[in-house]
Amino acid sequence: MFAYRKQDDRETSLGQLREAMVRFTKAGPSTVLRAGAAVVLAALWMIACGTIAPAGPVVREHHTVERGAATNARVEIDMSAGELAVRSGATRLFEGDFDFNIPALKPAITYGVDGSTGALKVSQGSASGNYENSWRLSLDETTPVDLHVNLGAGDVQLVIGRLNLQSLAIRLGAGDLVLDLRGTPARSYSVNVEAGAGDTTIHLPASVGISVRTSGLIGDTNVSGLEKRDGRWVNARAEASSVTVDLNVQHAIGDLKLVAE
Repeated sequence: MFAYRKQDDRETSLGQLREAMVRFTKAGPSTVLRAGAAVVLAALWMIACGTIAPAGPVVREHHTVERGAATNARVEIDMSAGELAVRSGATRLFEGDFDFNIPALKPAITYGVDGSTGALKVSQGSASGNYENSWRLSLDETTPVDLHVNLGAGDVQLVIGRLNLQSLAIRLGAGDLVLDLRGTPARSYSVNVEAGAGDTTIHLPASVGISVRTSGLIGDTNVSGLEKRDGRWVNARAEASSVTVDLNVQHAIGDLKLVAE
């Protein structure tokens, strides 16, 4: 399990960045390596260049966003470093609880409607030092949504199989990812995962077709409920089902676990 640790100061983070760059350069020029290196180094650079500020008392904020006149949504979640959890079940388009103890980590939430599409962005600045930063977010289950999740460093838990997903993109620099897509989707959708350093666990629905392409550098891959066919992991419903979840998973360093149930 990847242990996320907040950096004590900018010098420590920059030192780790330099060491990581040396390791990746010596390892070789493969496509997977370059992709993983880019994700990891971006995460370390973001942490190293964050605002240095003394930690204060923990601030807790609750935010909600109504869908308004939109009939579908594009949701972008962009967190610097910390612990992120996203679930379905919101009574509005978006509901979120945020805990932080440095002003730079205060969440920024913007929403606008263009035609039939609502565009929601949840983001924050970055910080160095010892701090607390956690988000617990939920989205409603009826709105068709294109969801983009970006976390520089930390652990992510996404329990979103009941969302009305149109597409899903996840980018994690360093940390563990648990993605739970179990549910009964009514439409096909694509998933793209880019994970740098850490373990990745993905739970997949058994009621629809599943097709997964994976690539990794260092770590084990454990698969259950799927079989390898023509370079992809598929389930028995992959060819006959009218609904298919198509995944592309790139993980540079760490173990990958795929479970179709």
